[in-house]
Amino acid sequence: MTITNSAKESGARRVRSRRTMRVGAAASGLAVVLMCGATGTALGAPNEPRQVHVEGQLLPVAGKPGVYRVTGGLVGTYNLRSERVINSWTYWTTQIRYIEGTESVIGCVDQNQNQSCDAGEPPGELRLNFNRVASFDTQTGRLIEGISTHQVSSGGRFSDGVLTTRDIPVGHSEEIVSTYEGDIGVTETPVNSKPAN
Repeated sequence: MTITNSAKESGARRVRSRRTMRVGAAASGLAVVLMCGATGTALGAPNEPRQVHVEGQLLPVAGKPGVYRVTGGLVGTYNLRSERVINSWTYWTTQIRYIEGTESVIGCVDQNQNQSCDAGEPPGELRLNFNRVASFDTQTGRLIEGISTHQVSSGGRFSDGVLTTRDIPVGHSEEIVSTYEGDIGVTETPVNSKPAN
């Protein structure tokens, strides 16, 4: 009785196939353990900021240029700290300006949406740097529209994040209403304020 080479080859293939499956299963299990370990560490770290989505409006305060009342996901007072025109150009009857500046919001994240800062809601002074592109009517100088990106630079319990705003003129006045939306990092417990030894 003779054994053909094809029978030997198919048996060898089955053994190799089983070994490959075992090695593949072991590698998959190791990957799951590593991913769980990495995720557990990231989620369980104390004082780790969590991202909070906020949106609302900045409403002008009468008689105070550059000061706005903040409503929505953030509650407080907005102050324009500085701004400068980096570049400008005119297209027909519209002037377009690229503006950079700094600003701050003093208030809190309004988690229960009651338009006030309650105990337990993260408070602080949120400082931001912004880039703004705005269009103006060349004859009247009146704002047509503005779009801005605001990067969190510091803020105690507010650690990072980006907000975007859209600026719209109110009726035929010089007042502007801005809508904002974005995500900011919020630390649940206050930052340790003790000086280092």
